[in-house]
Amino acid sequence: MSNRDKTKFLVQCDLEETFYRLPVGSIEFGEQASDAIIRELIEEFNLQVYVDELVCVNENIIEYEGRKRHNCTLIHWCSINNQFNSAIIHKELHDVKLIWRTLDQLKLKQIYPEGILDVIASNKNHITHIVIEKGY
Repeated sequence: MSNRDKTKFLVQCDLEETFYRLPVGSIEFGEQASDAIIRELIEEFNLQVYVDELVCVNENIIEYEGRKRHNCTLIHWCSINNQFNSAIIHKELHDVKLIWRTLDQLKLKQIYPEGILDVIASNKNHITHIVIEKGY
């Protein structure tokens, strides 16, 4: 999620900002990804967003205790009209906030999903596919 000129990005983090992650949610059965993004941000932060084109398909394949888990995240460009300056605290998780950060600020900490910083920094007009495989 970004401002209109894609110089600032809205990210979730803990109160100390030890990491950043793009706001995400789970798609419910029969729901489109764009509808899930809108629903999750309204439910969690009372924030209305506008969902635009798909930017990235992110797949995480994680193996742990002999099991594999495969998660797929669809990341869209999104924008909002409300340009707030302070953080918005999550409605249920009071140690999670939503805050604007520039690309330079995002480069200072780990950002999730892994590899997404290069995608949003490139600002290209094609869909990127990131695959991360890890074992624990």
